[in-house]
Amino acid sequence: MMRADIAAAEAADHIALMGSQDPGAVSVPGVRQQAGVPPGASACTTLTIPAPPSVNNLFSNSVRGRFKTPAYKAWLAEAGWRVREQMAADGCDPVPGRVVIVMGVERTSLRADLDNTAKAAIDLLVSMKVIDDDRFVTGLVLAWMPQGGHRTPIARVMIRPAEPLTLNFHPHTDGATGGWFMDAPEGEDCGDNA
Repeated sequence: MMRADIAAAEAADHIALMGSQDPGAVSVPGVRQQAGVPPGASACTTLTIPAPPSVNNLFSNSVRGRFKTPAYKAWLAEAGWRVREQMAADGCDPVPGRVVIVMGVERTSLRADLDNTAKAAIDLLVSMKVIDDDRFVTGLVLAWMPQGGHRTPIARVMIRPAEPLTLNFHPHTDGATGGWFMDAPEGEDCGDNA
């Protein structure tokens, strides 16, 4: 994956692709929320990573056992590098304890299964110590995002503590993609990584 593609994706406003812009909102990965917390305050972590491979392509079996595929190893290396870079550059902290994950993945095929993308992304968050363990994922919200014109598709991931929140789904005009939108509780801000 080209690092420039992901950097460009971080600067892009995917919410505009869905035709829902709110000048008073801060866009984060597939999420809209109200701003209002001093810089540096972080109630959640938001990341842009290469789109995760399908769970069907993570492992292979042989007479010696089960092993990670070369494609999965390459994705882990690139996505891990991106997570480290963003956590350091944005001053993001890991989100300890129970969490809710909101994830949007650029859709490149109408035949792909959205739920097959979650496993690799969650395992990456655990291995990079962004979250404590996948057993602490209390809620998982997924959406196919419209393509953003990147050479390699991306995923946007928001990790929040498992606290009350309200999400609304807004489909794109094609009906095959869309995004989740939320208003952050008063006094909270997840930053602007989009």
